[in-house]
Amino acid sequence: MWKIQGLLADIEGAYFKNYDHLDQKIDNFEYFSGHLNRRTDYSTTLFVCITPERRSYINRKKVSWRDGNEQIRGRENDFGLIVTEKPIEDLSVNTPQFIVKNSWEFLINISKKIRNSYEKPVIAITGSAGKTSTRMMISHVFEKETVLENRGNHNVRFAIPLYLSKLVSDPDILNLEVSVNALNSHDTGSMSLLIQPDIAIVTSIGEAHLSSLKDTIGVARHKAKIFEGLKRNGTAIINTDIGEKELEILMNAARKRTTDILTYSLIDPTNDVFLIQTKQKRDFCEVVFSFFGQKRTMNLAVASAGMISNAFATLLAIWKIKGEIDSYLTAFETFKPLTKILDKTIYSSPSGANFTFIDDTHNASLPAMKNAIAYFDEIQPFYQGTSILVLGQIADLGNTAKKIHESLKEPIENSNADYILGYGEHFKAIFQEEQMLHDNFQWFATLQELTDRLEELLNEDSLILAKGSVTGSDFHEIDRYIRKMANKKSLTVG
Repeated sequence: MWKIQGLLADIEGAYFKNYDHLDQKIDNFEYFSGHLNRRTDYSTTLFVCITPERRSYINRKKVSWRDGNEQIRGRENDFGLIVTEKPIEDLSVNTPQFIVKNSWEFLINISKKIRNSYEKPVIAITGSAGKTSTRMMISHVFEKETVLENRGNHNVRFAIPLYLSKLVSDPDILNLEVSVNALNSHDTGSMSLLIQPDIAIVTSIGEAHLSSLKDTIGVARHKAKIFEGLKRNGTAIINTDIGEKELEILMNAARKRTTDILTYSLIDPTNDVFLIQTKQKRDFCEVVFSFFGQKRTMNLAVASAGMISNAFATLLAIWKIKGEIDSYLTAFETFKPLTKILDKTIYSSPSGANFTFIDDTHNASLPAMKNAIAYFDEIQPFYQGTSILVLGQIADLGNTAKKIHESLKEPIENSNADYILGYGEHFKAIFQEEQMLHDNFQWFATLQELTDRLEELLNEDSLILAKGSVTGSDFHEIDRYIRKMANKKSLTVG
């Protein structure tokens, strides 16, 4: 158990004044008032007041951030300890204050100290697609234990020291997804060095972040930094369903830290875990796979190719931590990914026809887009009504946007969908070209126009799947338009 005096020992800074209650336990960290709940007791929480200057430095550009002192104004006495660069001189504030020169450096140093004393499993996950679902899947199967994980997909450089500091609560497992932003060379370098994972997972390498990284080789080099902080003789888990050069980059980076490298694949039977076959049903998929030469079966409620890959990564993490997987296989049957990741809802249309809407607009990359189309094609035969694939553009592709979107023409043209609707400027030329050849293709400039067309197409037991990026357009709001269209008559599926 950490107390204030022991926690701050050897940390640069000074108490604002003499305090007689420095034996207070600290079991939580926060730095943003937006995460504070009025009904929660924060008497054992350390609040770090981050200044706008430090926040902008972390992002390498000026960002909107309210000074930490301002954020907690009127709530100062709610906390066990306040760390700030500028003392709060209000005489009514009796919470101990620790004054530091640099609030960001403090957070880095205190998180390093706490991490070095933590001896339970630490997992770090990165990838162009699948890292959030893999992280959530790992937390789900370990639901009987205390798992510390990211809030939502809060996975950037600014996030990592906060979660490492939260190790003061002594959870059973730390389970972190890590973005490419957290692995770059800015400031202290790859946050993997701070995380020191026992298990490091790379879920995929694909066409993402190409506005800042040149190509998938560059993506692989940056994602490979997840292994820089891997504990000596820790475990590297790698999805080998990527390019040959990209895989070589990952393997070489992992070998510098460990000989314990585990691999998984949907297509290559030489891997430690590989797919044997799937049996798709309407509401779940039976997945038959090889696990170190032993045949196993599990059911996935959401079983796109990407989700099956994520399950294989999860199984390997379970095996490294627990030494077996059999008692955890049934947990996959009840796994639900983050909202807007293959999120299924049954609605009733204005005409009274029931239809299923699958919202996969959490985010998109080229492999994730292809996986979503393939998943749609697999489940489409189980629906009797009109099937509609709705595709929004992929964001964050820079100068490669045109080329990447054009590479989707083949899987789109080969889809089993009765109708394929496009949205976003990067899809405009492609869909207008397709529309001249195929009556079932159409591009839309607004979500209202797109939704109006959907309403015309719907009939009993129709299927709609929407896939696209959360940034770059308002496409992620399509669920709101569909709810409005359905007059809010909906039944949520399990």
